Amino acid sequence: MKRILVAEDDIVISKLYQLHFQRNHLHGSFFTTGDGLIQSARHERPDLVILDFELPGVNGQEIMYKLHLIPGCENLPVIFVTGRATPVVVDDLRKAGAREVLGKPFSPIQLIQLILKLTAAQG
Repeated sequence: MKRILVAEDDIVISKLYQLHFQRNHLHGSFFTTGDGLIQSARHERPDLVILDFELPGVNGQEIMYKLHLIPGCENLPVIFVTGRATPVVVDDLRKAGAREVLGKPFSPIQLIQLILKLTAAQG
């Protein structure tokens, strides 16, 4: 089973992720801050990470940099979900290493399809 880590500080959106993960038989661990997500990634290598761009105390891009420094997570696929999905932000995040950037509100079906596509590509 694929292991997905999610950092999202909005409880409603986090519950939405959980609901759609259950429906699609995906295992997710959910965090409201980047610190918890980073600690989890150090102990058990995830298959994919979903990050909110704006989290308390740190932005998602900084979390992605920290993730990619963890041995075994250098090429970890990261999907950003943000309310600030302007063309400039999307371009900057992709240049920084994000595999995909979705704007809020987002399509849960599109997100699940991306997760399945990116985790299948890993083998």
